Amino acid sequence: MQLAPFYLKMSKDDSWYMDRPHFHESVEFLLPISQGGQMFVENQVYSLCPATMFILPDATLHKTLGGRRESGERQASNFYERYVLHVPVGTLRALSTPRTDLYQRVLESSRMVELGENYGRLTDLLCRLDQTQEHLEDTFGADIRQMNLLGEFLVEALSCAPRKEAVLPLQVDQSMLPTSREGTLRIDQVLAFLQEHMAEKLTLDQVAAEFYISKYYLSHCFKAATGFSVGQYLINTRILEARRMLQDGGRVAQVGEAVGFHSNEHFIRTFTRLTGISPKQYARQYAGVDKQ
Repeated sequence: MQLAPFYLKMSKDDSWYMDRPHFHESVEFLLPISQGGQMFVENQVYSLCPATMFILPDATLHKTLGGRRESGERQASNFYERYVLHVPVGTLRALSTPRTDLYQRVLESSRMVELGENYGRLTDLLCRLDQTQEHLEDTFGADIRQMNLLGEFLVEALSCAPRKEAVLPLQVDQSMLPTSREGTLRIDQVLAFLQEHMAEKLTLDQVAAEFYISKYYLSHCFKAATGFSVGQYLINTRILEARRMLQDGGRVAQVGEAVGFHSNEHFIRTFTRLTGISPKQYARQYAGVDKQ
């Protein structure tokens, strides 16, 4: 089945709140048009505001934090507005040349980019690209013109994106937490611990004991800093690692056990729920053979 070359939508909602963390198989470009709370990306929290752009490679775990409109609140706009562009990795590679590797540039770019004077130019390109979706003429060359416009946006967007720098440690905003004698919790250390021990049968009590705090304080701090629970983060981290192992040719049952699922059925069910495809089907996309 051939993938669509891209997906673009101008989204307008009264909330930017995501119920759960998620990731995509495609690369996402997000350009906020209005103010919209915050977003957790790769263990960092960023503000969603105009004149910025987010570049999220495939399989990048992210989730919006807050951004819900209060009852009776007055704002200049009735909606949170943003352009959301999804480009499959295959499309990026098809548009690339030996001198201009678009996908590699995505991987090297900062996740949040301050656009400055480039903001108007990029939103104009997205507006024009959006119009080609609505009125793609059945005339000779119309699809090529559309892909040329997509390529122009990608080159402009990635050209103004600085290279990715080392991320700073993430700490929870203490003003968001109740008064406690348990001290300041380094959330980045908790995230690193979960990633390092994902294959183990971890409980919330075990994680809390590792940092000498109560599980209730751990849960509150983790939720305040990242927007989701310790369990949600651990499950998504396991599925992302399983995705990588399946791409490398791992067998389904072995991969599930290697990333911490002690039931093959549970692994298959969870992988399918989070990715929309079974691990067996996912492996076949990359290997063309049955790996289970």
